[in-house]
Amino acid sequence: MKDKQLWELCMNIYRELYKKATPSADLDELIKSGETKKENWFRKYYLSQKDIIRIMNKHMKGKRLSRFERNAVRMEILLGSSPSSYQGQKG
Repeated sequence: MKDKQLWELCMNIYRELYKKATPSADLDELIKSGETKKENWFRKYYLSQKDIIRIMNKHMKGKRLSRFERNAVRMEILLGSSPSSYQGQKG
């Protein structure tokens, strides 16, 4: 899979994560409004780690990804700007 396709896969995962987060958000609108340029903006949103992993795996299922590509997607999502999986964090 090409880098552009991997990035689009990650973005689709992020879109669903924020749609399912508390509070729910439209990631494309957050990007358009400039919200995502603020420091720690993603801490305002919560989604359990179990749900994050479930959504990530759902999007990767059936895709022809190498082990390296699967790990790259996992690292991007888990270490990137996913909603917080800890409810005590504030933005």
